[in-house]
Amino acid sequence: MDQEYKRQVDELNKLWHFMIVSSNYKDIESKFLRIQGLRTNELTILRIISEKENVIIKDILEVLNVPKSTLTSMIDRLEKRNLIIRTLSNKDRRSYKLELTTEGKMAQEEHSKFEEEVYGKIMLSLDTYEDRENLLKLIRKMAYNISN
Repeated sequence: MDQEYKRQVDELNKLWHFMIVSSNYKDIESKFLRIQGLRTNELTILRIISEKENVIIKDILEVLNVPKSTLTSMIDRLEKRNLIIRTLSNKDRRSYKLELTTEGKMAQEEHSKFEEEVYGKIMLSLDTYEDRENLLKLIRKMAYNISN
């Protein structure tokens, strides 16, 4: 790793954290009681279940790429908070289907509103529509290149 590359990585790290902290995400999060205390992966589980029908544990394992025991612990925590329920899957009787409870649906809605507020604040820090589009273009490029 050359010095210039290291400087860029360090600057990205500092700017990213500064941007997130400056968005006052903690203050925004405090308005959404249902998602407080949930970890990023737990919020991801809620999102996956909300976006796809007949989600089984294997589906989530493929996305999160965590050990099954870790996922089981996350699912247990979400069940204890009455956000999801496990039922036997119709498509694979050896698996459990995961569904959002009413409380889970409201938590997912809160999470969407939280993200909209935080990311909206970040996007509005750019002056123009063109600047925002350029940022999105670069982030799309990064997301595509990281996944390949």
